Amino acid sequence: MTERPPVRIVIVEDHTMVRQLFAFLIKEETGFALAADCTNVAEGAAALLREKPDLAIIDWMLPDGRGFDLVRNVGPKLPRTRWLFISSNEQGHLVREAVSLGVQGFVMKRSDLSTLREAMRRVAAGEKYYCPASARLLVDKMVDESRAVAVNLISREREVLRAFARGENPKAVADHLGVSAKTVQNHLSQLKDKLGLREPAELVHYAIRHGYIEAP
Repeated sequence: MTERPPVRIVIVEDHTMVRQLFAFLIKEETGFALAADCTNVAEGAAALLREKPDLAIIDWMLPDGRGFDLVRNVGPKLPRTRWLFISSNEQGHLVREAVSLGVQGFVMKRSDLSTLREAMRRVAAGEKYYCPASARLLVDKMVDESRAVAVNLISREREVLRAFARGENPKAVADHLGVSAKTVQNHLSQLKDKLGLREPAELVHYAIRHGYIEAP
């Protein structure tokens, strides 16, 4: 009987130590084959299209963009490739986005190596695997979304919330949007009332949790 070829993997991870650790794990402990390891989105896209791997292990944030860009841009050309994401950024909306993109696996970097091994094995075998930490974030995000269904923010309120949460003061937000500072203050007051919040810092926290901005 012909022996099946090993699972071929492409890694896209910009931190050298992490990338080398993953490469060692793949070669020495899993029986899989490392087809390529890359440090950014551009290199990753070229390697993925060239190697057409069985499994892609990708960091969510890379120097020249987001790992999710690879799923969007080259994923349609790689129907046999399965996707496993890793991240140190523990925000529910990232895990939610991964699910919406059809990503089969997600592991937080604070997980131990046994979790990563399990994720690689199961995703390569055709299953889905979201580590316990990412699964909790996903559930929390979905609960938040269900609670937020009744909160309908108009377009201008969303713009004010994004700008304020990025650190712009009311005058800067007003200049940016071409309205008066008083209008911005009114929007901020209305946002706090709508969302049941009291402090400006709570608006920033809300914006981060619901994906209006990325965490610093």
